[in-house]
Amino acid sequence: MIRVKNVLKIYCFFCLFFIVSVAGNAQGKQNEITITDAMGREVSIEQPVNRIAFSGTCLAEALKIIGVWNKVVGRGFLIIPDKQLYPDIENITVIGMEPPGPYNINYEKLLELDVDFLITINVPFEGFKEMNDKIKSRTKVVALNMFQSDTLKRNFEILGEIFSAKKKSLDYINWSENVMSKIIDKTSTLAPAQKKRTFYKGTSSRFDEISTMSDKFSGMAMGNKILGSINVASDLNSAWSGTVDPEWLMQQGIDIIVCQDRILNGYGTGVDDNERVTSYRKKVMALPVFAFTKAVENNNVYMISPQFLYSPSYVIYFAYLAKLFHPDLFHDFDPELIHQKYLSRFMDVDYDLNNHGVFVYPDAHRCDKK
Repeated sequence: MIRVKNVLKIYCFFCLFFIVSVAGNAQGKQNEITITDAMGREVSIEQPVNRIAFSGTCLAEALKIIGVWNKVVGRGFLIIPDKQLYPDIENITVIGMEPPGPYNINYEKLLELDVDFLITINVPFEGFKEMNDKIKSRTKVVALNMFQSDTLKRNFEILGEIFSAKKKSLDYINWSENVMSKIIDKTSTLAPAQKKRTFYKGTSSRFDEISTMSDKFSGMAMGNKILGSINVASDLNSAWSGTVDPEWLMQQGIDIIVCQDRILNGYGTGVDDNERVTSYRKKVMALPVFAFTKAVENNNVYMISPQFLYSPSYVIYFAYLAKLFHPDLFHDFDPELIHQKYLSRFMDVDYDLNNHGVFVYPDAHRCDKK
């Protein structure tokens, strides 16, 4: 009888252990979500998320927009590490290494931070697999794309799901789509003869380096459609052209030059003097390859911060250039007002564009030609 009782006790113990284990696993699953990232990879993430690192300049603004910047403990390379937008930026551990790139990170530094996961970007560069293989046993990786109009919505939805910030994500999606619709509604009325032949210079850090993007570059063809422009380099063989043949370029009939080069201390909220940008522009316009173009003759050479290209603020990039390309068509359109709302409402920054900042030239604030 005693033996039977002991057997029953052991049986009850194992049943109880099994129930507790199943309940624990179920609870674990309830505290975990699975998303499909921009690379099509399924990634399971435990909730709540408390510590993250990111590598990819476009991600910084996205994290600020949805209100989770306080969770960032590690960061990669930023084109402009703006202290006005990110007051604590210098206190965040840098995991990026030289040469700058989203997948070129210091693995030891990252793992020391004990983050819940690393967010990076989905770009056609080598190195993602190597990076992921090095850290996946200890840190999960989520790849997102936060800087193109055709992918922004879905990627903000993913961010909102990961961080339980769906309302803030939706607010930004709705606002940016509304701005883009206003631009496209106007440019879609342009006849082919009204579309400007445009050369996009950049993003170099030398005025005499002539590089550009063809329409094979991700998002470039869509950008032409949005702006009502024609990329003179649309048919080049590669997406990114390190050096353009000067003789070929001089035959392209360029109406507008957009220079989006990186200029040290030239752009940003902490820059109030446009002297560096002005000087750089003069050097570009004097280059033999550009000097006799219609763009230079008509003063249609526009300088714009490259930061807009690699973040959710690309909507501001299109707003400024649409006004510059087609001032008559956009006579009632104020890109600076859009920019101000982005900073105040979404980046939560107390900043007045009327008094500070260099982002576009000529006339960085007003988009009036000089």
